[in-house]
Amino acid sequence: MVTTNKPLSGYKVLDLTWVYSGPYCTSLLLDLGADVIKVEGPKCGDHTRSFPPFKNGGSGYFYGLNRGKKSIALNLKSEEGKAIFRDLVKKVDVVTENFVPGVMDRMGLGYEELKKINPKIIYGSIHGFGSFGPYFDWPGVDPVAQAMGGLMSQSGFTNGAPLKTGPAVADAIAGMYLALGIVSALMEREKTGTGRKIEVGMMDAVFSVLEESVVRASMTGDALPRRGNTDPLGAPWDAFETSDGKWVMMCSIGGAKFEAVYSYIARSDLIAEYGGDGEEASAKRADNLAMLNKIFADWAITKTADELVDIIHELHIPCGVVKDVVDLLNDPHLKARNMVVDIDHPKLGKIKTYNNPIMFDGKNMGIDSKDNPLDPELGENNQQVLQDVLGLSLDEIKKLYENGALWK
Repeated sequence: MVTTNKPLSGYKVLDLTWVYSGPYCTSLLLDLGADVIKVEGPKCGDHTRSFPPFKNGGSGYFYGLNRGKKSIALNLKSEEGKAIFRDLVKKVDVVTENFVPGVMDRMGLGYEELKKINPKIIYGSIHGFGSFGPYFDWPGVDPVAQAMGGLMSQSGFTNGAPLKTGPAVADAIAGMYLALGIVSALMEREKTGTGRKIEVGMMDAVFSVLEESVVRASMTGDALPRRGNTDPLGAPWDAFETSDGKWVMMCSIGGAKFEAVYSYIARSDLIAEYGGDGEEASAKRADNLAMLNKIFADWAITKTADELVDIIHELHIPCGVVKDVVDLLNDPHLKARNMVVDIDHPKLGKIKTYNNPIMFDGKNMGIDSKDNPLDPELGENNQQVLQDVLGLSLDEIKKLYENGALWK
């Protein structure tokens, strides 16, 4: 993928991460211009190569997280493989990993050892619970991080079971945080000339995005309950079904918006009883939110989704149709913003994927159909990386295959 004139153009990342959180982080760095060299273990490489959906032996899951990266299949259990890795560390700016805490240290490839050979190296790690603390050695995956970080306790309906989100947001949030830390460390290095060790725990990452509920719990002693799609900030506030079988999410905040909605549906009695601003009026609406939502829902079901959205927007209240991913692939707004990209993949065929939402001067920093960045085959770039980065000869590379340091 061409990275010229992108913010991170010229920086090299040696990426040992696998599955989602780490590869998502490095995919963000790649979209911003970094050259990402994916170091994969022998035999199977990144486990997501075997994650669905599949077509012609290719994984759509793997493609989404690894398009545009280079793959080198390096056996870090061999001394020759470790030596090659150390040589690569001397030539790159960033190393990322998301192994169980202590794995890299036991291989002699942890931060303390790597900074001896490259004091400028920035070393980024993601772990389920970080590298220290009572839970540090617990296995961590996205749903567990959502549960222990507090997100599941707030997701779901009042009398139902706690729910995780659909996509793996704990992985994604942790990946974003690590990318932010790496970019910040690169900026700092411009001033100090030295690198940093950066760590993100997935449980920490989830806890940090719980909005007002953390302060609320410290003030009141009460945990925020599960409340489905509602919020005590206003009424009506929920996802409302429409006559054409769709759903519209709306968020009516404050007394003025409440009065505008119920005036439109000719319920002046509710305005007299529950209207107004201030803490008392807000609390009264919150205590009767289920009833107020039900009255609005009975009116909303007589409208189509488009009709309801038009009416609510006329009242200057946030709302929108609940869309699934099939809808989004054809969404005119996302297409106008180049967020849906058409790719012609040699195995997966003609597919659509999401773009990077970060824009510089109105232009996405991600991909373009004409670039068509592909995901690498396992070890596809062994020779290219070792020649271009380390200057090894073909004979030297051949010996690495022979002694088991390289795989393909």
